[in-house]
Amino acid sequence: MKNKKLEKLEAIRGFAALYVVFFHALPQKIYLFGINVGVLFRFGPEAVIVFFVLSGFVIKYSWQRSSNKSFRYYFTRRFIRLYIPLFFIFILGYVLKCYADGSLADPDLKTLFGNIFMLQDVISQKPNVISPAYMGNGVLWSLSYEWWFYMLFFLLAKNINQKVLNKWVYIIVITAAASYLIYPFIVNRLAMYFAIWWIGVKFADTYINGEAYTFKSIMPYAYVLFTITALLGLNFYLNFEYTKIYTYPLVAYPFIELRHFIFAIMIMFGAVIWHNWNWIGFNKVFGIFKHLAPCSYVIYISHEYLVVKATYLNFINNKVIEYGIYIILMIAFSYFIEVVVYNKIRKVILG
Repeated sequence: MKNKKLEKLEAIRGFAALYVVFFHALPQKIYLFGINVGVLFRFGPEAVIVFFVLSGFVIKYSWQRSSNKSFRYYFTRRFIRLYIPLFFIFILGYVLKCYADGSLADPDLKTLFGNIFMLQDVISQKPNVISPAYMGNGVLWSLSYEWWFYMLFFLLAKNINQKVLNKWVYIIVITAAASYLIYPFIVNRLAMYFAIWWIGVKFADTYINGEAYTFKSIMPYAYVLFTITALLGLNFYLNFEYTKIYTYPLVAYPFIELRHFIFAIMIMFGAVIWHNWNWIGFNKVFGIFKHLAPCSYVIYISHEYLVVKATYLNFINNKVIEYGIYIILMIAFSYFIEVVVYNKIRKVILG
């Protein structure tokens, strides 16, 4: 039977995936009784930060439980988990592009290979990006972060003594944040964001060791996040002119990084508080979303095509019904790819 405590992670994962769909699909202004409730769905970037923290927890938890800590074992499982569903989305994006063009479209191989090698980011919102997301599927930016977090975690966990591992991480992430003020690019950006992913690792350590989640236990790492946030605040001040360059400054450099880290700190302290309150109200609010967890990854990477840019039902004169059907079909597609197809391919590869 699945651990009830870890089921909460599943519920949050399912909720975060669906929330990102609403973030991209819903208009910014939705008035209900004269109140703009649309603002409640304006925190998509924060939902991605939730994914990073959950990922750090799951990878650390899986690593600790695994008896095989070879690179081949680790790499193979991380590769097929991330890439098999992703290749279906690459194909989906290209097919829909061909359909929109009415002929065979340019496959844009340069961008495709940039995404295959996990070098993509949101090129319209961050400086010195190597590759844009393939076929305009903006959410793929986070996958490059995830992949390199996996690789960095293995490198550190395998080669650094556990007693000094945290210190090495602190040095890496703070150094990366400091260098980000001088020249922001893929390496220091990924290394800096590793600090957010490491929150999940810290939580997993506490869980595995059967320790209590307290403010005292998280404060040493909180100081690391405070330091990075302060550096990003300085970066925001020094590079404020970029807010006039980008079309959406609230989700662009130099504000988005600061926004991400402030929310990461809120997650860390909020999780401790809610845990100590015995997760009051959690199941009533989030419990149902655990049913989306098995296909949440494909929901996340497919919704740009299957919901946001979908138009084949625009003859329906009711947007609620139209997008409701899009979402239902997206969930069905995601379930088929991630639960049925992926698991069959996984069994073939891993035996």
